[in-house]
Amino acid sequence: MNKTILPILILTFLLLSFGEKTTEAKVDTEVIPQNQFPSLMERAFLRSLDGTILDIMQNHGDNQLFEYGRIEKVSGNDPYDITLRVIGFEGAHNPPYKLIRMTIRIPGDKEDTNYTVLSYSHRHISDKEFEKLTKYATYD
Repeated sequence: MNKTILPILILTFLLLSFGEKTTEAKVDTEVIPQNQFPSLMERAFLRSLDGTILDIMQNHGDNQLFEYGRIEKVSGNDPYDITLRVIGFEGAHNPPYKLIRMTIRIPGDKEDTNYTVLSYSHRHISDKEFEKLTKYATYD
């Protein structure tokens, strides 16, 4: 028995010693300042997500239109996780207003083309909070 255990121990030691080394992937995160007007890049990116945002809202029971979108945070290296907020409205841009925040994963080049909703929340906001949230937001 000792003759068979020794080669197994040596083989196990070699595999553990020279095995594949693991490294942690660095995830980049960019937080977008909310106390200044959105950049041209942010506005263009939000516009490209309009259909996706509406689709996500409808899938979560918010059958409304929205405006005053802002990207809050982007993280990842590919795929990317985008945290954004919009303000939903009923009627002709009138209250009650709803703050809708979502994080979506934009697929990488090696994945399928569908986005993934990582989180979604919504709540009604007061006129005072609406004014605060829209101070630096724009809509087209």
